[in-house]
Amino acid sequence: MSQPVTRNARGRATALRIEQAAVRLATERGLDGLTVDDICLEVGVSQRTFFHHFPTKEDALLGLELPRIDQQRAREYLTDTTVPVLAGALRLIELPPAHLDTPDLLAQQLRLLASSPALQARQGQRFAPLMAEINELVALRLRSAAPDEDPARVALQAAAVTAVGAALVNHTAAAALAGAADDAPPFDLERTLDLVRPVWGHLL
Repeated sequence: MSQPVTRNARGRATALRIEQAAVRLATERGLDGLTVDDICLEVGVSQRTFFHHFPTKEDALLGLELPRIDQQRAREYLTDTTVPVLAGALRLIELPPAHLDTPDLLAQQLRLLASSPALQARQGQRFAPLMAEINELVALRLRSAAPDEDPARVALQAAAVTAVGAALVNHTAAAALAGAADDAPPFDLERTLDLVRPVWGHLL
């Protein structure tokens, strides 16, 4: 099921209240016993309102908005050969403004995500379209750089680059959870790239 989209300011405010209440209750009580009814009671909304904004309890815990591709950076990525293939692909990811405006909420969500296989599975489903789009952009970039290369080989290379990128994203989230970036935003990919860059040339 695709996630409902809340477009107006009042709807976004209601969705944020539901998200904040879900995260607060899950942090206080644990995930297993938390129900949609509990969240609705806490916020003072009906189940109909809840499901207008979120298809599942897990989606409420993870948040309404998802990272997306920055279209301007995507155009630069495909046309500027000086943009690194891997780092450039990671910089295509644009965090939702809500994540930047509510860093404490994001930190709580990351902690819940780290502790719950069910949330991890759902987040994987939610992120699948984004990762597929990144994979396709990487493949386009590699094909333009080596037009005579075997298409099957390019596809494998793109999948490998995307997988490494996904691992770096996961490391960034883990570093935030460990408190390694207390003086930085809660999800700082640039810090991860700076960490890896000095040793990158020695990896292969």
